[in-house]
Amino acid sequence: MAGERILVIDDEEIICTLLKDTLTDAGYQVETVTNGIEGLEKLLKGEPFDILLTDIRMPKKDGMQVLKEAKSRVPDILTIIMTGYPSIETIREASEYNAFDYITKPLDPDEICECIKRSIEVRKLSRELRVPEKTPSILVVDDMQSALFLSEGILQDEGYHVEIAQNGQEVLDRLKQKHFDIVVADLHMPGMDGIELLNNIKKLDIKTLVIIMTARPSIESAITAFRHGAYDYITKPIDPDTIINTIHRGLEKRYIEVNTDKLLRRLHDLRQQMVDENASLTKEKDLANSIMGAAPDAIIATDEHANICIINDAARELFGHKKEALLGKPIDTLFVEKKNFFKGTDLEKMLKEGNVYDYPLTCITNKGAKIKTTWSGAPILDKDEKIKGVVGIGRK
Repeated sequence: MAGERILVIDDEEIICTLLKDTLTDAGYQVETVTNGIEGLEKLLKGEPFDILLTDIRMPKKDGMQVLKEAKSRVPDILTIIMTGYPSIETIREASEYNAFDYITKPLDPDEICECIKRSIEVRKLSRELRVPEKTPSILVVDDMQSALFLSEGILQDEGYHVEIAQNGQEVLDRLKQKHFDIVVADLHMPGMDGIELLNNIKKLDIKTLVIIMTARPSIESAITAFRHGAYDYITKPIDPDTIINTIHRGLEKRYIEVNTDKLLRRLHDLRQQMVDENASLTKEKDLANSIMGAAPDAIIATDEHANICIINDAARELFGHKKEALLGKPIDTLFVEKKNFFKGTDLEKMLKEGNVYDYPLTCITNKGAKIKTTWSGAPILDKDEKIKGVVGIGRK
């Protein structure tokens, strides 16, 4: 079970109910409120919430006000914005206050769960990051001298190493000579515009983050910029807090990527070591798979979330599904009885009393037919006696 505490704020009761049911089933502890004032009261009382999901349009206090006050009082809280009325302004505002993500309605429960999972993983990794030894380098390009010098001054005051350029070709020449962590580029420039420059930068160094800025914002140009790989899209006149926060988030993303590469290399080395040291275990696993494949009875195993992780040939024939159509799917999809020893109250009973034998369940085939079967089951426990799944053997 994940165990993180989540606060949901939305003035629609049906949204609150949907999210509470979905996230509780995923293992989180969830509380819901229907207005921003009550939500902030919960946060400011010091209740230890890890994640905040808030709607934007709400009476009394809107989601952006909630986000701003929440971040000022609880800087470490992960925030996710939900809205049925997306706009560039609210996307920018959410980014300025370091919202992790921005999700549009109607909500997809799977998307919400995946977003929360990502946010937790990113925070865990970011906490492990070391402070970089080298001062980040930034290149600003704009054909307007006033905007160029303003950006340069703002970023130098923050302690960054900043260089400036007046056109796209000058940027490309510089990049061939040295590396820059971030390029801040004007969208509308003579000769080579910001999008063309963005494409050329990505060809030279895919890891260089590019921030597009423009005095003539539009949905179309924002979509085009992000589609071509821009890290962010900011509007002029330049607001110091906006450009500083955007640079800060961009550098944090870059550090995460660098450390992720290191972790992946470490994991690869560790995996290779495990493969070398456990060749005999691999043979035993192959033998076990062969035995399950030859077994006349249906065999199914789930993970701790009651999703199917193992299914043998006999089980696939019983249900009439292909293997890829079942792996990772909830076990509930295979049985009429949604509460059984694979999941629910009967699972809790099995954990207390031990294995189950000849348990009646009605299977549902891929064609909708219902088949009476009996199942025997046992919990799969780790070394700490925590449940990691259930294995069941069934027959008609």
